[in-house]
Amino acid sequence: MLAAYRAKFTWSGILLTGITVFVIYLTLVPIGMAVYGSLQDGPPGTGSSFTLHNYVRAFNHPILYKSIVNSLIFALGAGTLAFTIGCLLAWVTERTNAPLKGVIYTAVFIQVMTPGILESISWVLLLSPQIGLINVYAKSLFNLSEAPFNVYSMTGMIWAFGVSSYTVPFLLMAAAFRSMDPSLEEAAFVAGSGNLQTVRRITLRLMLPSMLAAWLMLFIRGIETFEVPAILGLPAGVILLATEVYLMTREVPTDFNLAATFSMVYLVVALAGLYIYFRATRYAERFAVITGKAFRPRLMNLGPWRFPVGGACLALLTLVAFLPLMVIVYTSFLPFYAPPSTKMFNLMSLDNYRQLTQHGGVYKAFQNNLLVGTASASLAVFFTAVIAWIVHRTPVRGRKLLDVLTFSPIAFPGVVFGLALMWLYLTIPVPVYGTLWILLIAYVSKYMPVSMRACSAAVMQVNKELEEASNASGASWWATFRRILVPLILPGMFVGWAYILSLTFKVLSLPVLLAHAGTEVVPVLIFDLYEGGQYTVLNALGVGVIIVVTAISLTARAISRRYGLEQFE
Repeated sequence: MLAAYRAKFTWSGILLTGITVFVIYLTLVPIGMAVYGSLQDGPPGTGSSFTLHNYVRAFNHPILYKSIVNSLIFALGAGTLAFTIGCLLAWVTERTNAPLKGVIYTAVFIQVMTPGILESISWVLLLSPQIGLINVYAKSLFNLSEAPFNVYSMTGMIWAFGVSSYTVPFLLMAAAFRSMDPSLEEAAFVAGSGNLQTVRRITLRLMLPSMLAAWLMLFIRGIETFEVPAILGLPAGVILLATEVYLMTREVPTDFNLAATFSMVYLVVALAGLYIYFRATRYAERFAVITGKAFRPRLMNLGPWRFPVGGACLALLTLVAFLPLMVIVYTSFLPFYAPPSTKMFNLMSLDNYRQLTQHGGVYKAFQNNLLVGTASASLAVFFTAVIAWIVHRTPVRGRKLLDVLTFSPIAFPGVVFGLALMWLYLTIPVPVYGTLWILLIAYVSKYMPVSMRACSAAVMQVNKELEEASNASGASWWATFRRILVPLILPGMFVGWAYILSLTFKVLSLPVLLAHAGTEVVPVLIFDLYEGGQYTVLNALGVGVIIVVTAISLTARAISRRYGLEQFE
């Protein structure tokens, strides 16, 4: 028995070492190469020498400070707007007797399914000073000479990202409101407090850690995002750190060294936000709102305000969720973009969809996306399942470090990580740059935290006795893992797999720097169509993407409900 334990421990140690090295290679080595690039005086793959001149150039560059300030303003403003909308909708849904709660969940589902770049383009079609539907109707209705709204501005960027990101605080706060023990609120009501006074003095104070966590998560997403700054910021000349790094790798002559230096500043800003997030949530247990007592959450009776509150939520969701989706679908049937009218409805057809079926680039993009997305999701889920087993099932030292390393890519903005991979594979003699392999590596590295969350939760739901019985029967660790653990955690693995696959269809920030001719994926193709002014065709493509992502998500949702894994929804 002792010999068997030692053999298991030895194999666990060897496995831990091997996977730790692999995770370090996927996560820290690329970032290390970006640091290396910022300290070189030549482009990647060429003979160059050590220098600090890039940092001198960066900190003497006026755009650096302007882009930092713009990034902070954008992240703070958009995060606050998204948090306000999401928190309000979560409170109405979970803690009041307002009607239309199903409509709120439908709107949240729509937002989750829609790619970020498509949401940004939809706000161009709604709020552009020249062609935006809202501006066109506002000018006609109020007899205005100029458009009242301009989406190509900092305010427009904050609006577009804020109203498309309320799903994050909604899901986080809805779970917190749903799990909150209402006894303290009931005590306040017994003491004579009204609804508003109870919400202000009791509910909000108890929810403070969850609210702060949700807001900080939005701030980090605002710092990281690329779609809104690229679609709305570049035409307005509003430069953020993300777009500045992108431009330095695309403009002629390219300046990879300065881009790497800017990316280090970008990374520091993102890490600072993540550090504040962890510090703020470190002592969340002091504000615990879930107790060991059984309870049924009490709904606040809004009285005569019940239907007005429901109507206000419906009006808000119509503006921020349903209207963008409607303009995407409407535009996809038009020969050219124009406000709705009898003439335009008569011109509607399926020509854009037929054009997509004849567009070789569309088939290639979907083929690349499915190939790379499926492979990267499978590899990420497999490796994180093994990592979750090591972290939660083995006694070997260093497993917590492996857990931290696997989670670390969440701190790396997509543009920074893409640039880091460019430096790595243009420097070392591994021929993956310009191929689908680099996208595969990028997706596996970046989305490991997603699958790690799903696999860890699934592993912790499995009782150790089943594995111990297998080991007592003489089975090896690999046989136990493969025959006992994997079948039991397979539903959780699939949910993580489906979520990663859907992200490859939605996120632009990572592939925008790594995809080349012949290796484009769907988000890059949408971005290219937008730059070419093909609004009607790209919206038809967007509808197709929403259908694909919805099918993937509904399948994952059905499996999560079937096996009691609602926490992954």
